[in-house]
Amino acid sequence: MIEQLASAGGVASVSAFAGRGIPPREVDAAVRAGTIRRLRRGWVALPDASALLVDAVTIGGALSCTSLLDHRQVWTSHDGRLHVRVAPHAGHSRSVDRAARLHRSALIAPPRTAFDDVATALACASLCQSRLDAVVSLDSALGQGLVTIAELRRVLAPLSVVHRDHLLLVDPASGSGLETKARLRIRSRRVRLRSQVQIEGVGRVDLLLGDRLVLELDGYRWHSSRTAFEEDRRRELELARRGYRVLRLSWRQVTFDWDACERVILQLVRAGEHRWPPGGRRA
Repeated sequence: MIEQLASAGGVASVSAFAGRGIPPREVDAAVRAGTIRRLRRGWVALPDASALLVDAVTIGGALSCTSLLDHRQVWTSHDGRLHVRVAPHAGHSRSVDRAARLHRSALIAPPRTAFDDVATALACASLCQSRLDAVVSLDSALGQGLVTIAELRRVLAPLSVVHRDHLLLVDPASGSGLETKARLRIRSRRVRLRSQVQIEGVGRVDLLLGDRLVLELDGYRWHSSRTAFEEDRRRELELARRGYRVLRLSWRQVTFDWDACERVILQLVRAGEHRWPPGGRRA
């Protein structure tokens, strides 16, 4: 029983045990012995089970939406609350010692486990987040191989056309949530760009606007080491040698000061700095 419970993430329903040939009386005996604990009617957990899963099931649902995605290291606009998906007509829920948000969409099948799969959590997050943040989450999950386009089509199909159309904006090649945000905002201004473009002698750059305007997005944790710092400088020098224009933006600039960033980007585009000069590109 302990092994089955551990394989389920430490939290499972009694009916799941019955499906594996373990009768309820054995579950009750394990609860009395203190080997496992009862969370609510029909649900039990290991003593050291994840607090997120325990609270989600105690409330009466499954860990989902941005809470599940954040736990799986998918980019989200997670607000710090516990996001729990419950059945559409679920009754009164128990309270836990943390702020929680309940999701009751009838468009998504009721939860049967302690936590949703990534695809279902993304569907929930598409309803919960802004359009921009929803696409960031889709890109992040696709880029990490946690979900496929086919799976996303399936879980988004019952949603409105507004939410289904998020798939038209995804780019599995996106390197980060910052990149996705910058890409969508720039594209909305009708500027041609590509993601993760390979440049000889440099490697991949985050975004290439037009022919030669390179946009690099720097999340601090990925660029904080001495080695990363030196490699960034080498790449920037090589790009300049080859005639590229480079803009390097931080997480804070993209997140909190995008208007100023956009003004500079559009100024360079209007001046034709994203195109090779009449003499052609530098060798």
